[in-house]
Amino acid sequence: KNMEKGKDGLFKRMGAEEGIATFMDRIYDLIQVDNRIKSFFQGKNYQAIKEGQRIYLTELLGGPKIYKGKDLVGIHKGMGLSDYEFDCFLANCEKAMSGLGIEDETIDEAIVSMEPVRNALMDRAQGLAAHAKMVDGQSILDRFGGEMNVESVVEMMYSGCLGDPRVRFYFEVNKEKIQTIKQRMTQLMVGAFGGPVTYDDSKMRQIHYNMNITDYHFDAVLENFWCAAELMEIGNGVISDAVEVLGKVRQMVTAGCTVRLEIARKKCESQGTDGLYESLGGATGVQTFVEKLYETMAQDDRIKHYFSGSKLEAIKKSQGDYLAVMFGAPIQYDGRPLDRIHTTMSISDFEFDAFLACCGTALRAVGADSQNVDECVVLLETARRDVLINRRPHDVKRTQEAASAKSVYERIGGEMGVTNMVETMYNKALEDSRIRSFFEKNKAKVSVHKKQLVSFLTKLFGGPSSYELSDVRAAHYTLNLSDYHFDCLLDIFSAVFKEMGVKPKDMQDAIAALQPIRADVTTGYTVRMEMARKNVEKGKDQLFKRLGNSEGITSLVDMWFNIAKSDARLKDVIGESLEKMKAGATIYLVELLGGPKAYKGKSLGEIHRNLDINDYHFDALIADLSRALLGAGHPDNLIDEVMVTIEPARAEVLEKSRAAMDSVLMRDGKSLLERFGGDMDLETAVEGMYDKAVEDHRVRFHFEKAKAKQRQVRRKMYQYICGQFGGPQQY
Repeated sequence: KNMEKGKDGLFKRMGAEEGIATFMDRIYDLIQVDNRIKSFFQGKNYQAIKEGQRIYLTELLGGPKIYKGKDLVGIHKGMGLSDYEFDCFLANCEKAMSGLGIEDETIDEAIVSMEPVRNALMDRAQGLAAHAKMVDGQSILDRFGGEMNVESVVEMMYSGCLGDPRVRFYFEVNKEKIQTIKQRMTQLMVGAFGGPVTYDDSKMRQIHYNMNITDYHFDAVLENFWCAAELMEIGNGVISDAVEVLGKVRQMVTAGCTVRLEIARKKCESQGTDGLYESLGGATGVQTFVEKLYETMAQDDRIKHYFSGSKLEAIKKSQGDYLAVMFGAPIQYDGRPLDRIHTTMSISDFEFDAFLACCGTALRAVGADSQNVDECVVLLETARRDVLINRRPHDVKRTQEAASAKSVYERIGGEMGVTNMVETMYNKALEDSRIRSFFEKNKAKVSVHKKQLVSFLTKLFGGPSSYELSDVRAAHYTLNLSDYHFDCLLDIFSAVFKEMGVKPKDMQDAIAALQPIRADVTTGYTVRMEMARKNVEKGKDQLFKRLGNSEGITSLVDMWFNIAKSDARLKDVIGESLEKMKAGATIYLVELLGGPKAYKGKSLGEIHRNLDINDYHFDALIADLSRALLGAGHPDNLIDEVMVTIEPARAEVLEKSRAAMDSVLMRDGKSLLERFGGDMDLETAVEGMYDKAVEDHRVRFHFEKAKAKQRQVRRKMYQYICGQFGGPQQY
């Protein structure tokens, strides 16, 4: 920065021409005893070389332009100089100036002035494009596959950076700016890789100077670039050359942060934080800053969820005390250590960077100057490790694969694919006794339902749709859709995907996309049935009384069977048998719903064995009973309790159907457990699943237990799954 103001000040501080002459004498005294480089001067006109260098350095360090000798490339051609020898020469220069009592700041400026000479001495071309390595006459750009491949890699890399918590903060900007950044990155790389230079890289330092980009961030971006290029199937040798060239911009991108934070750090080390605390306005100033900080964070969608709730004031007070001590307040912080406070939180670099940005905004809002802001950021940065106590390694490849992958919507054929899928699925649902009752509607309603399904699935699979997924729960809340029914739907979807020729991986992703809505579809039924079940557990005698005892239930059965007689869904199966069944059903229900135990007839399985009743017919009977209960004026919660009490009878009534369902576990005479590989493979799978669950932030809370408890949970999980897969029932 001093150099940018002009070198005349440097020339004067070096002692002008006389001082530089003395400086040269001292350098050459050191060179004569330096075994690393003195051989380059032996057998040559020592004085002439020194005089030529004196005139050259006088001009280089801000003196009059009087050098008229050869250019440096010509002078040093064929000498075999390397960076090592030039570094040795600079070290002697630094030592000579220090010995002459020249101030450190002036020494730094002189060394900075000499550094650009390095490339000329070694006949090394300057600029990014010049570093494009040629292989068999091809530049990096040629070997990379041309400008279009660079553009594709930039696109993929940017998507990866948006999903990378280490650098997401710097890439999450508005759409217009994203396009501008991508365009400039592409231009920079094309020029750097040996193509036409259309981007002025001299602006890079200025653009990035006030951004807190460190080597950590730069390396994360390079990692995303490498991974994106690999996914584009570009060879590692080419990627390696490209990364080496891009590494040349590191200093331009990170210089601002490095310099500002280093200056702030040195100031804190040499002067302490007392001065910073006073500069911020002492206790009142820090308190004002904290208030402004919390106002700022409350508006920041990235982190505001961490700063809300009933304990907000206590958090603010504790954090205010911590920050005051960090900034130099003469008080003691008595709160918990940062790592313990944040041990249950999964804060990422992205969120910590957002917090730092809010701090910077708040500091500037209360009048802090840029130097004080930098000092505060330096001090806050020291807390990153303790705050990010649960930081996990980021999987760049996995993130980029997910970001660049086509949506399920695209992979199953877009609008036409989803429309055909819904049509086929609906037809299958109407033929499936397990869920037919939920899809059997009049033509007009079926048409509307299909359109809604197309819109819903389009949205769910990542396509363009205005359907609000938040409406799913409300739409299904009053329906008696259970997990059993939802699993039936998934079976139908799987069958439809196979008929459509959808690839196994795409089918797996589609089913995975459907799974999260299970709760929205089944919650209404689950909650109502659970509340009813708890009421029933208190005793069925109350249920019996609320239904009107035996007389009330007899009247209810009359109404139920009258409704069932006119139900077209039941006519072909049990129409003529209804009257015969009525008396037995009345006695059975009186006992089932809490009345006296008087039923002595056959089992439900025997009674219905030859009637060919399936889930569809049972659902119809249940729906008719529900209508009868409603017609009798019974409240919804009582109807739910009756449904909960009767539902277990389904398994007995549908004896044949259930046996068929159980047979799904068997294929080619082998149970699911046998096809899975047996006990040991299942146990290994459960172990692996548990280990992954402990690392998955979505469910980690429920699996992170003491070792003894973990072993117990793993064993029970294994026992349960083993029984479900057709093995011995141990749980």
